[in-house]
Amino acid sequence: MFTAFAPALVDYIHLIDNYPQKGGHALVKKTYKMPGGAGCNVAHNIARLNVKSTIFTTLGRDSDAEFFVKNTAAKVVAEYTHELTGRVDIYVDSSGERTFFVHPNAAGKPYVKVKPDEYLYLDPFPSDKSFEVQLNAAKNSESFVILNPGFPYVSLGFKKLSELLKYVDMLILSEFEFKYLGASVKDILKLVDYLIITQGDKGSRCYTKTKSYKAEAFKVKPVDTTGAGDAFAAGFLYCFMNEMPLDICLRIGNFCGAYNVKRVGARNFPSLDEIESILSKL
Repeated sequence: MFTAFAPALVDYIHLIDNYPQKGGHALVKKTYKMPGGAGCNVAHNIARLNVKSTIFTTLGRDSDAEFFVKNTAAKVVAEYTHELTGRVDIYVDSSGERTFFVHPNAAGKPYVKVKPDEYLYLDPFPSDKSFEVQLNAAKNSESFVILNPGFPYVSLGFKKLSELLKYVDMLILSEFEFKYLGASVKDILKLVDYLIITQGDKGSRCYTKTKSYKAEAFKVKPVDTTGAGDAFAAGFLYCFMNEMPLDICLRIGNFCGAYNVKRVGARNFPSLDEIESILSKL
């Protein structure tokens, strides 16, 4: 039912107190190793909600690849395009803010044949070939196409991104990405049917061609914001695929994002029972 065409990455999360000044140093208090990659996180989270979910990606010929597959709930269909699997070193300070250092490795070679299902989720690979490869996948897909472009595609500018948006049904952006893109809601909705904007502790919004929706955030103290947007996307899409009202989709997305930031790592996600408990109160 749900397919993600996305980079497989292994996250090495390093906890520090504060970021040093340039040329300074910070002590690493603890390190965690976890599977990651934004689109893969979404597919994994959705699979945990008993939805058929498949990831098309690239891996290395190393132990990190085995670790990634073993710890991913979605089915992984991969091409082995490098000796090493993509890796991200993430430094998280005491406020929960994080900084990423990406080693593309296999994720830098996004050459895999994608067989889309009912829904196709696109997440950029850390490669200058990613845009064209995913543009081709979207063109040849009859799926409902969801794009979370992140900064890699947003930084290309709206004119370039529009080449891909012609084949996209739903666009998910953070508030920063939306502002950086510099396009109006009206301009974006000429190309897509749904525009979702996440706003952190201010909640989230959804725009369609005829209406707009807003949902307040759940108030929590963040421990690690890594994967918050992925958790939101998985919660929102689970409700959307089950044809729930868009304001409910936003509310559950916000709940999943808040649930994630209270813990270390990108794949902290509520159970189906926890989501249904919130739904019963809405």
